[in-house]
Amino acid sequence: MSDLLRIADLENQKAELEALMNEAETDGDVVGRLNFSTRLEVVTTEISALRERDPQVAEVSILFDGAPVDGSRTIDARFAAQALAYFQGIVTRLFASNLRGELAQRGKIKGAELAALNIRGVATGSFGFVLEEKNACQTSAVKTPIRESLEQATALFEEFTQENEDEFLIDVDDINPRVFAALAKFFRHLDKNDAALKANLPDRQYSFDRADIERAFRRISETNVKIEPVIWTGTLVGLSPIKRTFDFKRDGAEEIISGKFSHQVSQDYLERIEKKEGITLGDRFRAKIEVGTIRKPDGTITVSYTVTDLEQAPPQGS
Repeated sequence: MSDLLRIADLENQKAELEALMNEAETDGDVVGRLNFSTRLEVVTTEISALRERDPQVAEVSILFDGAPVDGSRTIDARFAAQALAYFQGIVTRLFASNLRGELAQRGKIKGAELAALNIRGVATGSFGFVLEEKNACQTSAVKTPIRESLEQATALFEEFTQENEDEFLIDVDDINPRVFAALAKFFRHLDKNDAALKANLPDRQYSFDRADIERAFRRISETNVKIEPVIWTGTLVGLSPIKRTFDFKRDGAEEIISGKFSHQVSQDYLERIEKKEGITLGDRFRAKIEVGTIRKPDGTITVSYTVTDLEQAPPQGS
C-alpha cells in the first residue's frame, strides 16, 4: 500500500508554496522567497521518495469538483455513488479484456469479482475517494493486472479529453465497444452534473476540467457504436494462438476478415488447431462472431470482429 493520501497532501503544499514564492518575488520579499524555496525543496524531495516506494498494486484517488462538491467539505451522495459505480465498470471491463483475449460484447463479465475496488479513505484537495484492490496491503514485483487496468482507464480519459481531434480519431479505433459503452456512461454522468475530475495514481496525476469533460462527452455523443452478433460458416485460413487473432473466409464470400478471439474461446482449443491435433487450419468452422461498428465524429467507420464461439463444421457439400 502506497501513501496516496500523503502524496496528495504534499502536492497541495507544493502548489501553495509555488504560489507563495511567486507572490514573494512580485513583492520583492527576498527572505520570504528563500524560506518558501527551502520548504518547497523539502516537499518535492519527500514526494519523489514516496513515489519511488510504489508497491505496484492498484490504488487511485478519484477527486471530483464542480456542482456536486462543496469545496473539500461535502459531495452529493447520489452523484458520488453513481460515479464510483461507473468508474468501477470501466476498470472491470478493461480487466476482463486483458484475460487472454478480447472482451465479449454482452453477458456476464469474466473476472468481475477479481477486479473489485475497495474504498480506503477520503481524498482531499477537492472531494473524493481513495480506491484500492483487495490485496493492496501487499507489494508486487510487477504491476498487478488491476493496476494495469487502472492505468489503461486513466490513459483512456486522456485520449477522450485531448484537444487534438485527429489523434482522438486514431485512438478510438482500438477501443473495445463494451469498454467504450462504460466510458460513455461515466462521462455522461460527469457532464450532466457539471463535474470535473482528478485521478491520482502512485506514479502520475491527471486533471480534467469542465472543458475536458464537455469535450469527451461531445465526442462520445457524436460516436455511434453498434454490436451485431452473427453466425458464419467458412474456412479458418489464419490463426495465432498467442496473439489470439484469426483470418476467416466465409462461405460464398471473397473477402477474408481478420479479428480476435474472446476469452470464451479457450487457449487450449486454439493451440490444438495450430498443432493439428485432429483439428486443422483450413478446415471449415461454424463461428459465432460479434461485429462491432464504430462510426466516428468525422463520419469514418471502423469495423471489428470478435469470435465468441468456434466449432468444427462438416466439409462443404457433405
